[in-house]
Amino acid sequence: MKKFILSTLMMFSLLSGVMAQKDEPVEERDYKDLLTLFVTEKYDKVVMRATKYTEDEKTKKDPLPYLFLSMSYFEISKKDEYKTRFPDAFKLCLKNIKSYASKDKERKYAAEYEDFFSKLRGSIISEGELMLDQQKYTKAKTMFQALLNIDENDAGAKIYLGITMLAMKSKKESETELGEAKKLLQEKKAATGTKELDDLLKNGLMTYATQLSSDGNKSVAKEWMDLGMEYFKDDKEYKVTYETIAD
Repeated sequence: MKKFILSTLMMFSLLSGVMAQKDEPVEERDYKDLLTLFVTEKYDKVVMRATKYTEDEKTKKDPLPYLFLSMSYFEISKKDEYKTRFPDAFKLCLKNIKSYASKDKERKYAAEYEDFFSKLRGSIISEGELMLDQQKYTKAKTMFQALLNIDENDAGAKIYLGITMLAMKSKKESETELGEAKKLLQEKKAATGTKELDDLLKNGLMTYATQLSSDGNKSVAKEWMDLGMEYFKDDKEYKVTYETIAD
């Protein structure tokens, strides 16, 4: 009889644990299963499992499955072995990072996965600048918008988006993006602090200011360069550009 009671109690305890896991608040889930698959480079399996989480009513609002999807698609996009199965991997990477960002407004996991965000930003920036140089403006717009999907306070991305829209003859949209970038800088709300964010902001300011100066708007160009002096006053390249424009 005692053995039966003990067995019953143990079974009840196990069932309670399972139920607790099922009823666990969304914000407390850690998704160690996805992390384990990801670190062992089983990216296709991460995609399969994380997709199920995004379709489940109990977990579809949790940001982590979307983050793991984005990270996995990013890695898949770099490997030839996946090209046939996942031809749109990078596009899906950007789609899921947008979904992640919309569900993690406080950027709760940004620091923990900083390395991924750094690499992703670097790839997007390189592609965006390349498309801009090649005058493939629609594709450039997509890349710079993707940066804003990650962080809406990315002033450098807004400047480049403004430059791109100007090249596309969309003057009103260009003015909107550039105006928002200026406001972020004036109110000290621009996202900075990483190499990718800082370099994009610096290059965006220098590119746009140089463009303005070449068009005969030196005073406006200087105003834009002044906005960046707080961040780049010790940067030699920035100082040289500033002096050239201010001269």
